[in-house]
Amino acid sequence: MKFIKMRIGAINKAFMVFFMATALLFFIPAVQAVAQEGEAEEAEEDPWADKEFPFSDETLLTFFDTNQEVSAINRQSQERISEAVESFGLTHDRFQQISRAAQMGALDGGVFSAEEIEAFNAAAPQVTQIQRETQGMIQMVVDEYDFSMQQYRAILMEFRRDRDLQQYITHLARERARERILEERRREAERKLEEERLKQEENN
Repeated sequence: MKFIKMRIGAINKAFMVFFMATALLFFIPAVQAVAQEGEAEEAEEDPWADKEFPFSDETLLTFFDTNQEVSAINRQSQERISEAVESFGLTHDRFQQISRAAQMGALDGGVFSAEEIEAFNAAAPQVTQIQRETQGMIQMVVDEYDFSMQQYRAILMEFRRDRDLQQYITHLARERARERILEERRREAERKLEEERLKQEENN
């Protein structure tokens, strides 16, 4: 009986060795495939090798994340302004035209009707309030990313005028996303292997 138990124990150990070896046969190629995918892309010629920008990659990625949120806030703000202006019977473009004329002191030139000027005067305080709220929200986002508003605006100005910088920031964001996907695949492969190992231990 003791001999049988020893035999069973030996078989179990042998089976576990076989299982782990077999699992590794599937796991290693999976990890290698992920690594090779990354290496293949890295092996491609880097189109940005000869380009230099006045900001570090880390700073540009932070700007990218910040600007994504700022752009969303600005879109929402424009929608709110349009709704406010239209509620007084003006289009957004017409409101802007009257606003520019008011800044130049040219409201009395006869270009705009008395009704339009009255609607503008009623809508303007609401628009101003929305703009103030928007600036506050943008400041909060910039602060959360440890940017100064001056730094954010400096990069934004360069970003708007430099097409190469626009493309490079897009490239950095894509590379970061690709690296995250590869890392997630690696973790998933490791997780599946661990689940199989624990399942086999429970069965034994």
